Amino acid sequence: MNMVSKVLIIGAGIGQVPLCRLIKQRGLFLIVVTIPGDYPCIALADKVYYIDIYDREEIVRVAREENVNAVISDQNDLMMPTVAYVAERLGLPGNTFVQINSYCNKNIFRENCDKLSIPSPKHCKVHQREIPADFTNIPFPWVVKPEDSQSSIGVAKVDNEDEYFEALTFALLKSKNKTAIVEEFFEGHEVVVEGFIYNGSYYNLGIADRKYFKLDRMFIPSQTIFPSVISTELKNRLIDYEQVYTSYIHPNFAIVHSEYLINERTGEVRVVESALRGGGVYISSHLVPLFTGININDILIDCALGKKIDIQILCSRNIKKAAAYICFYLPEGIVKTVSGLEKIKQFPFVHQCDVSVEVGDEVKEMTYKGQRLGPVIISGENLMDIEEKICTIQEILEIKVQVKKGGLFGIVWD
Repeated sequence: MNMVSKVLIIGAGIGQVPLCRLIKQRGLFLIVVTIPGDYPCIALADKVYYIDIYDREEIVRVAREENVNAVISDQNDLMMPTVAYVAERLGLPGNTFVQINSYCNKNIFRENCDKLSIPSPKHCKVHQREIPADFTNIPFPWVVKPEDSQSSIGVAKVDNEDEYFEALTFALLKSKNKTAIVEEFFEGHEVVVEGFIYNGSYYNLGIADRKYFKLDRMFIPSQTIFPSVISTELKNRLIDYEQVYTSYIHPNFAIVHSEYLINERTGEVRVVESALRGGGVYISSHLVPLFTGININDILIDCALGKKIDIQILCSRNIKKAAAYICFYLPEGIVKTVSGLEKIKQFPFVHQCDVSVEVGDEVKEMTYKGQRLGPVIISGENLMDIEEKICTIQEILEIKVQVKKGGLFGIVWD
C-alpha cells in the first residue's frame, strides 16, 4: 500500500491558499506551519503547527518527526529562506539557503547584478541613520527599502534629506536584519517577468505590464496585465538577464518572479528585484495559468516531491492568451453605498474577486499595497479583450465613501 506523501507549507496566509488547495486536490497530506492567527490555510490543513517561521530549528525538528516528503511555499519572500533551510537540513528537493538569499535579499541581489552587468540602479547598503558616502553626490530623488521585507512595506521615494531619514528609520524598523538599501530613483514603465527554473536553466512563461496608483512617495500597483506591449527586442533583453542570473546562482527548481523598469524615452532598463517564488496577488496561481494554460504550481509540487519533469514540453504548451488583475482603493471615510459587486462576480471572465466591502465599513488611509482592495482576476482572448473587460468592471462597480470633510467620493482606480 502506497503511503500518502506529506507536504509541508511554510506560512498560512492568502498567498499560500492556491498552493494548499492544489495539494489537497491531489490527495496529499498537508501540514502547515504558521504563527497563531486568523489565517486561511489553517482550515485547509490536515495538521497545523503553530511555530514562528523564523524558528527554523524547531520547524526542522517537526518536519523530521513528521517525515515530510516536500517543503514549499509561494507568493511571499519571507517564507522562502525557511523553506530552503528546512529542505537543505533534511536533504529534500529544493534550493539552498544561499541561493534563496541571492534573490530575496535586496542587497545581495544588487551586488550580484553588478558582478553580472545586469543594469541596476546605483545603490548602497545602510545599517544606521546616515547618508552613505557613495550617495553624497547622487541627486534626489532616492528610493529607500528594507533589504528583506515584503508587500512594499517600508519602501518609499524621498526628495530630500528629511524625508530620507524618516524613510530610513522606518525601513530599518521593518527589516528583520535591521538593514536597508538606498537606491537612485529611475523613472520608467514597470514590467514583470515570470518564469520557471529547472536544473539551473531558465524558461520564460510571459511578461506583463504593470500600472501604479498615482500616490506621493509610495509604489503600489493597480494593475498587472499579460501580455506586455513592449517590443520583442526588449523582451529578449530581459529574458537574457534572467538567464544570466539563473546560470550564476543555478537554482535546482523554482517559480521565479522579476520586476524591471524601462525608460521608454532612452531605452534604458533597470532591474527592480527578483524572487524565487511566484508573483503575489495570484500572479503565479491564477494569471500565469490563465495566460499560458500552464499550471506552474502543479509543476512546483512535482519538483518538490522529487518527480522528474519534461519542462521543455510543458513550456511548449503555452497558449499565450491574456489575463490581468485589477485593484483599487477608497478614500478615507465611511462606506455609504456599494453596487455592482455581485454582478461582476457572476461574469464568466472573472475568476476571482477578493473585494469585501459593506455599507458602514470604516476605510483607513492606504499606506502599503496589502491594503488595496481586490484583486479582481480576469481572462481574455487578447489584450484588447482584456482592456474592454477592465472598462466593463470599472463602469459597473460603484462604491461611495463619506469623507471626513464632507461629500461622497468613489473608487480610485489609478
